[in-house]
Amino acid sequence: MAADYSYPVLVELEETNTPRLKNKLVKYFQSKKSNGGDCEVIYESGSPTVLLRFRREEDQKNVLAKEAHQISLDQGVLKMTVRLPSEGKQKQEDPSDKGNKKSDNAGTDKQPAAEKDSPVDEGQTGEKGKDVDSADEELCSTSAVLENIPESLTLEFLEMLVENILRDLSSLTASQDYTLEVIPDTSSAVVAFQSGKDNTEFIESCPQNRMFTRKNLSIRPLETTVKVVVEGISDCSVDMLCLYFESKGGDVEDVQLNEAEQSAVITFKNHQGVKKVINKKHEIKKEEVKVYPFYESLGVALYGKDKPSPKLPAAISEPIDNAVLKYLTTNIAALEAIRCDLEKHFCNVMLEQSAVRLSASPLLLKQKDAKAITKEWTDTVKSALAQAVSKFKSIKFSLELDVWKESEQKVKEKLQKEDVVVVPDKSSGVLSVAGLVNDVDKLEKPVSELLSKIKERVRREKLSKTQEINVSPSMFHILSEDGLRDKLLQVYPELKMSYDQKNKALKVTGFVDEIIDATKVISNAMFALKRQNLEVDQFLLDMLKEEQQEEATHALLTAYNVKAALDISPQRVQLVAVSDNDLISAQDHLSQTLKSQYIEVEDSEVLKMPEWQQLVHHLETANSVSGMRTRIITRQQQVVVSGHKDIVDKVSSELDDFLTQKAHVEELVAVEANVIIEYLNSQTPWLKKLEGGVDVSFGKEDIILSGCRAAVIDGKTIVTDLLSSVFFDSFKVTKPGVKKFFQEKESMYAALIKSDTGCLVQLVDNSKEEQEDFALVQVQKPIYKIQTTDGVEIVVSKADLCSYSVDAIVNPSSDDLKHNGGLGLALSTAAGPQLQAVCDKIINLKGKLRPGDSVITDAGGMLCCKKLIHAVGPVFDQSKPKKAEAQLKRTVKESLELAEKCGCVSVALPAISRGLGFPLNLCLVTIVKALKEYCDERCDDNPLKKIHLVDNEDNVTLGMEAAVKQEFGNYGVSVSPQNPFPKVSQKSQLVKRAPSDPSLCKAQTKEGLNIVLKKGNIEASKTEVIVNTVAEDLILNKGAVSNAIFSAAGPKLQQLVHNQKSGGTPGEIVVTDSCKLKSKKVFHAIAPHWDNGQGAAEKTLTGIFKDCLDLAEKSCLTSITFPAVGTGNLGFPKDLVVSLMMDKILEFSSQRQSKHLKKVAVVLYPGDTQTIKVFTDEFKKKFPSATAPSVTASAPADSSQSAGKFSKVVSSSGMHETKLGNVTVQVVTGDITKETTDVIVNSSNDSFTLKSGVSKAILDAAGVAVLEECQYLGTQPNQGMIMTVPGNLKCSKILHLVGQTDPVKLNKTVKEALQMCVKNSYTSVSFPAIGTGQGNIKAKQVADSMLDAVIDVLGQNTSSSLTLIRIVIFQQQMLKDFCSSMQEREDTGPKDKAGFWTNIGHKLKSIFISESPEKNKEEDEFDIETIKVDPTFFHICGGTQASVDAAKKKITDLISEQQDSMDITDNAILNFSSADCQCIVDIQRNMGVSIKNHIINGQASLLIEGLCRDVLRANREIENMLKKVRNEQELKKKWELAATVADWQYQRHGLQYQSFDQMNNYELEHALERGMTSVKVTIQGSNYTVQLPKGPATDSKGNVLQIRRNDKLKADDVPEFWDPMPAGQTCHAVPLQSGSSEYAEILNLFKATCNRAVTKIERIQNPALWKSLQIKKHEMEVRNNHQNNDKRLFHGTSEVTVPIINERGFNRSYAGKNATCYGKGAYFAVNANYSAQDTYSRPNQKGEKFMYLCRVLTGDHTLGQQNMIAPPSKGASAVDMYDSVVDNMTTPSMFIVFHDTQAYPEYLITFK
Repeated sequence: MAADYSYPVLVELEETNTPRLKNKLVKYFQSKKSNGGDCEVIYESGSPTVLLRFRREEDQKNVLAKEAHQISLDQGVLKMTVRLPSEGKQKQEDPSDKGNKKSDNAGTDKQPAAEKDSPVDEGQTGEKGKDVDSADEELCSTSAVLENIPESLTLEFLEMLVENILRDLSSLTASQDYTLEVIPDTSSAVVAFQSGKDNTEFIESCPQNRMFTRKNLSIRPLETTVKVVVEGISDCSVDMLCLYFESKGGDVEDVQLNEAEQSAVITFKNHQGVKKVINKKHEIKKEEVKVYPFYESLGVALYGKDKPSPKLPAAISEPIDNAVLKYLTTNIAALEAIRCDLEKHFCNVMLEQSAVRLSASPLLLKQKDAKAITKEWTDTVKSALAQAVSKFKSIKFSLELDVWKESEQKVKEKLQKEDVVVVPDKSSGVLSVAGLVNDVDKLEKPVSELLSKIKERVRREKLSKTQEINVSPSMFHILSEDGLRDKLLQVYPELKMSYDQKNKALKVTGFVDEIIDATKVISNAMFALKRQNLEVDQFLLDMLKEEQQEEATHALLTAYNVKAALDISPQRVQLVAVSDNDLISAQDHLSQTLKSQYIEVEDSEVLKMPEWQQLVHHLETANSVSGMRTRIITRQQQVVVSGHKDIVDKVSSELDDFLTQKAHVEELVAVEANVIIEYLNSQTPWLKKLEGGVDVSFGKEDIILSGCRAAVIDGKTIVTDLLSSVFFDSFKVTKPGVKKFFQEKESMYAALIKSDTGCLVQLVDNSKEEQEDFALVQVQKPIYKIQTTDGVEIVVSKADLCSYSVDAIVNPSSDDLKHNGGLGLALSTAAGPQLQAVCDKIINLKGKLRPGDSVITDAGGMLCCKKLIHAVGPVFDQSKPKKAEAQLKRTVKESLELAEKCGCVSVALPAISRGLGFPLNLCLVTIVKALKEYCDERCDDNPLKKIHLVDNEDNVTLGMEAAVKQEFGNYGVSVSPQNPFPKVSQKSQLVKRAPSDPSLCKAQTKEGLNIVLKKGNIEASKTEVIVNTVAEDLILNKGAVSNAIFSAAGPKLQQLVHNQKSGGTPGEIVVTDSCKLKSKKVFHAIAPHWDNGQGAAEKTLTGIFKDCLDLAEKSCLTSITFPAVGTGNLGFPKDLVVSLMMDKILEFSSQRQSKHLKKVAVVLYPGDTQTIKVFTDEFKKKFPSATAPSVTASAPADSSQSAGKFSKVVSSSGMHETKLGNVTVQVVTGDITKETTDVIVNSSNDSFTLKSGVSKAILDAAGVAVLEECQYLGTQPNQGMIMTVPGNLKCSKILHLVGQTDPVKLNKTVKEALQMCVKNSYTSVSFPAIGTGQGNIKAKQVADSMLDAVIDVLGQNTSSSLTLIRIVIFQQQMLKDFCSSMQEREDTGPKDKAGFWTNIGHKLKSIFISESPEKNKEEDEFDIETIKVDPTFFHICGGTQASVDAAKKKITDLISEQQDSMDITDNAILNFSSADCQCIVDIQRNMGVSIKNHIINGQASLLIEGLCRDVLRANREIENMLKKVRNEQELKKKWELAATVADWQYQRHGLQYQSFDQMNNYELEHALERGMTSVKVTIQGSNYTVQLPKGPATDSKGNVLQIRRNDKLKADDVPEFWDPMPAGQTCHAVPLQSGSSEYAEILNLFKATCNRAVTKIERIQNPALWKSLQIKKHEMEVRNNHQNNDKRLFHGTSEVTVPIINERGFNRSYAGKNATCYGKGAYFAVNANYSAQDTYSRPNQKGEKFMYLCRVLTGDHTLGQQNMIAPPSKGASAVDMYDSVVDNMTTPSMFIVFHDTQAYPEYLITFK
């Protein structure tokens, strides 16, 4: 706006002809060079002055202040002078103007300086108004420009706005005389007034108007102008216009002519010229023209009310290509696109004959810039049209007349779907195609090619020839398939070929040279065809020779897209093809498509039937088509069907069915038992002849049907139905003597039962029925049996070879004998690891085997065969099938020959090479053919009598059966499945050693739940539930626990788990059956990994324990076993696991409602000593009263035993035994090769092949396999120790170690051997006396080294798996050295302060041990074996189940009438020797009775069961044995008593004294007591006579021995107040003086409760009995941990027993003579009056009665019970027993003891 540029400066120029001066001025005065700024430049070209208007006053002043201004030009410099516009000229103003200016200044203070200095407009008058020499800038404007007008403001709005503003002005004329002209192009309007004053006031008032400011309008004064616009001129030159307006207005500076608009712009030198010419009429060349002022700042002229109306430009026509014009005419869319493009330029488009007419649209005039648009419209639309039409194009093709019509037609056809137009111009010979440029360009080439082809074809038609070449259809087909046509067309694309089926010729059309070349190519192709004879069997060749060649080729080859043909002649059938590969493909195709099926005729009589001939004719006719017939040939015992495979299979099946159904066969129906056959024979005699001519015969356990197969099948159905109608049962009776009882009168009892129940009963052999104690050897199902003429039985069986019982099994193996999969892996697993070791050794020696080779090894392990034949079968090669068949035959024959050489009688063959690509049927047929050839070659001299073909899949066994029938004939017997009977595998033991208890701790909750912590393998647990830990994927062969359970249970366990789910989350429990485990159920718990306490792992594990216990309780299960869940790979802390487990068990016990679950066991792996220790410690914390397991009494685990020390060594004949912890250590004499421990140790050399001494004995007994394994392992790196298979020995492993000659090295070697046993969890091991042979180490040194090694290893592994270590010595004299070494390592225990006990305590102790519970416990280790009664089985068959049940009851009743039992109760049973135990076993076996032993409350008894007569006989035998044992025990007691009194010794001349044995010692002492002068004894086998009392002893030869007697009773170990013992007496009764204090004391005790007259009191002095009492007392004080163990009690007796009691003490064997109310022991009363009763102290003839005051060791006592023979245990431990029992615990009146040494008859009171 002008108002913004209010600070004017006038610039005077030195020159005025500088081009583009205005631009240079603008650039200069807005730059820093001029010190200026933002400004407007008003400059008229050629003017010497320039008016500047600056926006800022500062810029104005800076420019004025600059001394000099100049602009650099291209040539020189333009200098300028600046000043204010008023400087240099004096303004001319009239008075009235001054007054107006004054009032103006008063009205507004903000009037710009430029307006104050502006000259008055031409509309103002004054006295000096005519003075025009002042500058335009000094004139005052009468018009204002409104700028920034929005398009939305209308003219009416602007007029109202102007009037509102003028309403406030002082001039009334201003509001009436103004004009408003809108200029849309610049969004402005011009308001013109009559005077400059009005204009000034208006400009000042506008900003004060609210609407003005709201609309953001601006206003400035309109400058005066020196230009006018002349309109309406025509045919005028610039000069004419210049002359005209100079004459009318003054000097003209410039004329700009616009002929197109018929206008011109005239520029005067000053404004006066403009004033002169405007508002006047003008005529130039007699035509009126209009003149209007033109304003530079507006860019337009102001027309006022004369504004002219706009005109549209004239229409024009533009030429265009005719083809394109035709396209636009037909393509409306294209035309519309052009119209749309030109509509943008306000142009309408119209198509004419050969041009496009363009006319302006009226909308043009409505545009803001309509005038500018109109000015450029013509050029614009021409350019736009050209641009629009450039998108289209036409191409022109020149054509000759002879191809015009076809070309036009083909082009139109080709382009009919294209967006183009075809424009033909036949007259000019041009064919045009028009359309879009891209479309036309794209089609130009194909159209050109099309036209060229038409032109070429027309030419070819004129010059081409046709020739025929003879080629058969089949040859033409394979040539065509080989690309003959393409080969020719590549060279001659226009060559035409067609085949004439009628003439069988190939037609070729083309140029002559093309035909010649094509003929040559075809001939060469025919010549190059490959040919080969068709390889099929003769039956197929004969069939093909009868076919038409072309039809056969089409049917067999062409129809299957096979690139070959048949060339058929009477002599041959050939395959023809282009390449060898095509020939091979054709041969393979025909081999698979064509087939000759050989059907073995089971019964040749069937071929003579008319029905057979009719069937053959019908099938041949119905199944023959053109080119492929079906041919059926019959010859002897074979029918051959030839033709297409599918048809042959179908026809063969029908023929085979017919032959099969009509053949005469025998069918065997297996019957469960012979009794069924006998029953049916007796009930249904008509069964022997069935309908359809079926003959029936009976075997022992089968029914054989013979006749036509169809009838036999029907008959079998009848027999089967009949069998199902009867009721059969096997009745098992396990009572002794039953079998013998029925065998004696079987016919009588069978008749009786049949008479009563109608059932037939048979007594059957136990071996066929008993399965409980049998080891399951095999489960096999014979399917088909046939016997060759030379007696070889061929059997087809469905079975598992791993459990198949034959002499040899053929194992399909790889060339390196690695059994890594399939049957080989299964057999290797069953045989054990030694098998693979032996096979590896064979490969090392022989190298890899070839297909067809076989080797033989021992079987071993769990296999039921003796030998394994490892046969390498061939891989089937389809290109060489005959070679593979030959190799397979060789494999089979060599395997059979190997079995023959090894003396085998039976051998089993699987389907060798079945898994190596062999087609199943071909594989089986080849094997059976080889088998047939093998049998034929040996004729009547075949050592193999049974050859079994075995597989466990139905399809394979059926194939085997078919192959056997095909090769050996169909006269065998099909066997119906039977239940297999296993073979017995049991071992009897004379004496059963009590098993060691694996329990670590036991406890019981207050609710009665038993908790056991023990070592063992969890898979062997017998609880009803086993808990297993599994991963989230539920794969069972992961983890030690799960894998062990999975291996024992079998693969079915995994299937049961996955049947429920395939995965789970931690905490879930999957319940399955136990399969082969000994439990009922398995709880598979998904346990979490330990998260270091950061997550929910602990909570999840706790939940598993709780859920398992709850689930067992809900399932009514009584026992459950947990492993150490989570302590292995899952990473849980062991102490945390056991703590959580025990807490949950206790919580479960306290909260449970029902009482099903009675036992919870925790099983720990024996080798995991750390876990065992942690669990044991934590268990004892949770259960302080927990008990440790009892150990075998032969070596009790003394809690006081020192660490690393043996317990007391127990010796017997040929053996010394001790214990270290829970491990028994034995030194025995014997043969180490007979040992049955887990491991036998062999002392060998560095190569482990020592063949001398013990090593030779072990290797010879073990066999060749062990020696070979030793040789192999000896060559491998080792640590001086190897472990091999046991071979023929009865152990599990043989540990071979390098023998030592140094005791120190020997000690180390034994340690390493024991550590290996511990590491591998073996429980027992046997050593020889290593080094005593060739090592030349003394026996004592060997014993010390070996036993020290035992102590060291067991001390470090207190919880190891070992329970037994045996050292087996061959030379008996070494035994004492080993015994001595063992005794040196005994734990002697704490020393006893009493010298007496130290000196003879151990000697006397054995006397009483036989009568003590400890002795009983010791002998409990040996148990009398109860021979298991062989069950008696009865087979019962009847018409109803009720009758069968009645027969069972009848049998039971008959047995019950003859059965009896008898119980023998006698503690002498405990003293039975091993020979006595064997005698009882013999009694059971010989007499048919069952004898069971029991110990209840310390009382031993034998229960005899069997037939009445047998029970009586057995009872008599056992009573005699007991009598003998009692006598022996009595005698032994005498020997031991005598040994405590005296020690008789003898001395040879020059030698030391030696003690007599106990028997001779007793004989000497007994003779001395009886006063004999001599007695005969035996010393080292010689009889001597001893002179008493001091010897000597002489034999019959006069040899003399010195004799002496050492009196053991001289020691001061009897009461001091006793009288001296008479010489030679062991007992002495000393009467007491009535006045003595001793007498008074005893009398007072008696009188306290019994007021009877005492006649005599005697002190009984028996040193032996007294010392025995003291020994027992001392032992009791130690055990009970207190000294209040003895009492003085009374015992009444009779006169006759007094001497016996005085001499031998009280004998509990006489218990029950008076009373046994509280046990069978010796009774003692608290009060004398009780014993004074006649029942106990019976008077003699004089009326005298006798009563003992006894010293009785009552110790800890409890309440007695009737028939008790020993006091009960104090707690859970069976060892810690009470010492006595009483009749009443509160106030006992009597005490009963069960040990004779616990009472001493101290005083005998005689009273009346």
